[in-house]
Amino acid sequence: MIGRRVKEIRMQKKLSLSQLAESAEIAKSYLSNIERDICINPTIDVVEKLAKALKVHPAVLLNWEIKELGSGMDDSFNCIKSHISTLDSLQLKELRDSIDIVVWKREKVPLSDLGNLI
Repeated sequence: MIGRRVKEIRMQKKLSLSQLAESAEIAKSYLSNIERDICINPTIDVVEKLAKALKVHPAVLLNWEIKELGSGMDDSFNCIKSHISTLDSLQLKELRDSIDIVVWKREKVPLSDLGNLI
């Protein structure tokens, strides 16, 4: 839960609840509810405000793993492969359509060569 992470980081940085609420420009009572997991789904705007006030990346508050992006084909393929099983049939069709567009763009005749074909 985000509340536990917010409180943990706030305590590490030796900030009071009031100090963090003021710095993040959110109500102290709302921050308290977040930290006590009464409010378990704060908006992304609130997450970003808290992250900025705590000087951390929002992913840290959400306890998401931040991975370094590689530039190789294997990295791209592994990224796609890791997400493909979570897609529903409509999303898979959208992915297929996107791939078709990329392939079409790669294979189409450049405009500069059209004069030679006419």
